[in-house]
Amino acid sequence: VFGKLCKLSGLGGEGNVNGNDHRLRKLDLITVDGTQIDAVVAAAELVNTAGLELIPGWELQCQISPTSSSTPMVQPVNMLMNQCLELSFSCLAYDDIDVSGAVIDLVSRILVSLEKKESFWNNNIETTNLTRGTLCNSLLSRILSILHLRMKYPTDFQFDYEDEDEAEEEMYRTHLRKLYQRIVRFRPQLVLQFIGSCLSSLSQPLSATSPTEIEVALRLVFHFGEGRRPAPGAKTALRDGPFREIVIALHRSDIASHSHREVLLLYYDLAVRYSLLLKEMPELLSSLLGALTGNRGLQHPHPRVRSRCCYFLLRIVKSVGGKAMRPYVEAVVEGIQSLLFAPASSSCVTSTREVFPIPPNDALYLFETTGILLGTTGLDVDLQQRCATAVLTPHIRSIENILSSPDLTNDVEHYGEQLSVSISAIAQLSKGWQNHPPSEVQTVLAAAVDVCRNVLVALPSSPLVRNRTAVLLQRMMICLGEAILPTMPDFLTTLLSHCTTEDDVLDISQLILQLCIKFKENAVPTMDVSILPFLQKVLSIQVAETVVVPSGKEDSNLNVHNVSTLPPHLTTQQLSIRKHAFACLHHIVAHNVTAALLSERNIGSMPDILKFMNDGAITAPDLVMKKSCTSFFSLLIQQWGDSNTSQGQAVNGFFDFVHNVFVPGMLDCVLSNSFNAKDALHSRVLSEFGNALWFLKQSAHGNDFNTRVVEPLILGRSNGVDVTGFRNASCGKDMESSVKALKEAL
Repeated sequence: VFGKLCKLSGLGGEGNVNGNDHRLRKLDLITVDGTQIDAVVAAAELVNTAGLELIPGWELQCQISPTSSSTPMVQPVNMLMNQCLELSFSCLAYDDIDVSGAVIDLVSRILVSLEKKESFWNNNIETTNLTRGTLCNSLLSRILSILHLRMKYPTDFQFDYEDEDEAEEEMYRTHLRKLYQRIVRFRPQLVLQFIGSCLSSLSQPLSATSPTEIEVALRLVFHFGEGRRPAPGAKTALRDGPFREIVIALHRSDIASHSHREVLLLYYDLAVRYSLLLKEMPELLSSLLGALTGNRGLQHPHPRVRSRCCYFLLRIVKSVGGKAMRPYVEAVVEGIQSLLFAPASSSCVTSTREVFPIPPNDALYLFETTGILLGTTGLDVDLQQRCATAVLTPHIRSIENILSSPDLTNDVEHYGEQLSVSISAIAQLSKGWQNHPPSEVQTVLAAAVDVCRNVLVALPSSPLVRNRTAVLLQRMMICLGEAILPTMPDFLTTLLSHCTTEDDVLDISQLILQLCIKFKENAVPTMDVSILPFLQKVLSIQVAETVVVPSGKEDSNLNVHNVSTLPPHLTTQQLSIRKHAFACLHHIVAHNVTAALLSERNIGSMPDILKFMNDGAITAPDLVMKKSCTSFFSLLIQQWGDSNTSQGQAVNGFFDFVHNVFVPGMLDCVLSNSFNAKDALHSRVLSEFGNALWFLKQSAHGNDFNTRVVEPLILGRSNGVDVTGFRNASCGKDMESSVKALKEAL
């Protein structure tokens, strides 16, 4: 220890301990100056390391020795443990975050041991002036007092989390709060008593209390719910009568009038965490909403408070529910509307008060709040329509003003950001109607969708506009239902014409998947015009080694080379793009949108689509992709097996492809040494292939199963193979078992 202290405090190396011993003894470790703090930090680190080694040894020694702490064999280690406790608590209480933070791991280990072996501690640690059995409570109370002291922010703390020093202070307190939460889990009633004593010691009124004192007291209340069990902790905490009374008292106090912004925000955060109480006691909700929406919240002079209160208001409205919010709907919606469409200057002065602007991204929370208030509180349909129109009319007018700007296409980044936020606002507003809204509200939303289409047409080169449009369309599929389908081809055509990145592919693929899942065969007209351009875009984004796209052709073939020839990192990149195409084609078949593949526009590309999916089924290294591609063929065989389709030639070509390409390739894949039929993911692929063989045998082309599958592909591998299982199979599971038996036999 001396050597370590010498080395870190600049007094010499470990080899010169004796020569520097007199200097070390003069080192003042109590009133430390700037040249000595490193030595104290080093001492704390050594206490932490030694303590972490000591505790397990102490537990083991006391377990294998007689239980009495007076036993000579146990006394020395117990004395060491007492010293360890004193040193660790002294370091934890030290007024320096590097010193105090150095022993957090040790204190955490002590708490773990106390929680798991409480009686062991009570029996083996010598105590003075303590009733036997109260040691744990005494130690926990001492730790709580230290945490309360050290969790206080310095008086000059500015809450600037971008500042490196203040970020370290915040990280240190995060670790302290974890210790506090562990104590809550272990002794919630003890912590409740401590919280009560801390709050009762505060000066009154709370609005005039020192920020550091009230902040740490609120922290104790706020994080109490994180430690309570069973989950959710906040709900469990409110079942404790004393804790419930504490939260009620805070709501009834004047804490919302405190001058410090961080105290104010912490109180609102606390109100959100324990919002179940507001739902049960609506009388507390009125004053909280007044503070949140007034000059102590959305109109606070500090932008951080205004920003956070937008989020807090949304969380409160969601938590308490429509019934509790019903008396306040009109007033809140009107107030939000006045803030959303205030003049765009840094601040403006009305006839009565100064109005501070809401940042556009934070205003999205207010749009969602408005939608929830309109759609979930049981308002009359006429009132819903009027309020939705009142909110969207000025919003759409602002969009149209931006679109009329002569510099729109010259500054895509600037105007794209503005318009993307405007599109997002409409999507956020629509969240209030989780199911189909009334037809009157649908009319209002449909008009907004038309404006958004104009935005996309005017500025399709903006990635933000494309992304937010895709998100809006997903919301409108829920809100408008099939009424959105006539507009989808135009949207997708524009999105596909500017699809240049993997993010664009992801957005469009999600739209295609949702269309197939929600509308099924009704989505055929949209898929008819979209699926082939989408596949071409997917392949064109890949590197040249993977895709060959003939120039000058809009309907270029889907020629794909094996990605295994690429370096591993490029293989991963390309597969991450191709998986979207695999998923879309699989969903088209799985949700009965298959007619789009046989349309006049797409039927010519059907052979290339089959080759593309066959490549995924056989060569894709990702087993989820392989399963999707195999399932694609299985479902198509099932759907086209009766040959009741007008495109008989295309269907016959499909079955020829299955017999000549898909089945032989899959058999080679499944029977290879790299395919592990006992692995869960491999087993799923095999299951899909078994279904494909079964549907093929049962199809109108089943008469060819023996001559085109069993004899050439199975018996052709080995004359001694038993093919009875394939010929007598009665379901896909039987086919799967037969393939497994074939694999074992070969």
